Amino acid sequence: MSAEEPVILASKLMKAAVIHAYDDAQTYKVEERPLPIPGFGQVLIKVAASPINPSDIAFIRGNYGVKRNLPTIPGFEGSGTVAASGGGLLAWRLVGKRVAFFTIGEGTWAEYAVVSATACVPIPDDLDLDTAACSLVNPLTVLVFMDWIRERNAKAVISSAAASQVGKMLFRMCVKEKIPIINIVRRGEQVEQLENLGAEHIVNTSEEGWKDLLKEKCTALQATLAFDAVSGSLTGDILAAMPPKSHVAVYGALAGEACSSISPADLIFRGKSVGGLWLQPELQKASTLTLYRMTNQAVELARGELKTEVQGRFSLSNLREAVSQYKNNMSAGKVLIVPSMTTDS
Repeated sequence: MSAEEPVILASKLMKAAVIHAYDDAQTYKVEERPLPIPGFGQVLIKVAASPINPSDIAFIRGNYGVKRNLPTIPGFEGSGTVAASGGGLLAWRLVGKRVAFFTIGEGTWAEYAVVSATACVPIPDDLDLDTAACSLVNPLTVLVFMDWIRERNAKAVISSAAASQVGKMLFRMCVKEKIPIINIVRRGEQVEQLENLGAEHIVNTSEEGWKDLLKEKCTALQATLAFDAVSGSLTGDILAAMPPKSHVAVYGALAGEACSSISPADLIFRGKSVGGLWLQPELQKASTLTLYRMTNQAVELARGELKTEVQGRFSLSNLREAVSQYKNNMSAGKVLIVPSMTTDS
């Protein structure tokens, strides 16, 4: 970036969805802000699309593991075109390229965002920007799951909220790797969705006797690792159904309740355990080479095993409606924030 460019950028304005309180985006405003200026090793991206993820819902409620000083722009990932570089070889080489990207700093629900060049993945010409916008956070989460499965030598796994986008990705990856997976859902239509994907082992918690069925499947398949996005009493119910020395990795809190129904006997006498799994520290401890491999694999599989369904696209001015639609039917697919839109689709 030349000496004049920061001055030019700072004189321009962009529109952004800004929250002034952690209140589920009930009082957000679309504001004009100066274009952010990329520092050394960073790039300025013209945002094409950014999805609403469960982590975003937790963030705007103030329940996420990271809080930013208010007011702030939400959003953790997106897609777009690199408009400017703050300096550095990698950042310079990205200028003009279409990328998928993620950030832990100021968010992506805006016309422009500044992120580290290392958090950008160039996308192929034939990959559309809507698909690319959803190609990192959830897919990387599932790739971490697959690493855990290999590291623990799990013969079979359990997945709660299995009709979610992460749940479907995990199912497809397990099929690819020939790993049996028990899929837990809570509605009949979600059972149908998974059956259409070819799922064999499905447990519907709205049906009588589901706990016995889960235990039977866990015993038969020797499922010793579970990925739980729900929490609440379901965490303890899953743990109770699993064989000795099993582990439940809690990565979400869709129930909005603390993990419960956990038997001390399972922990003390049967060697079972419950722990958290958060993507951010998993990525931070990965080597540069490993992170490069994972992010590129995530983008490569974005139209296959790690594909995302999209149920709607919303403008910045209708963020509240976008959040509501996503929360009311997460299994229908992602909702995208598209800053350039003036009407919703």
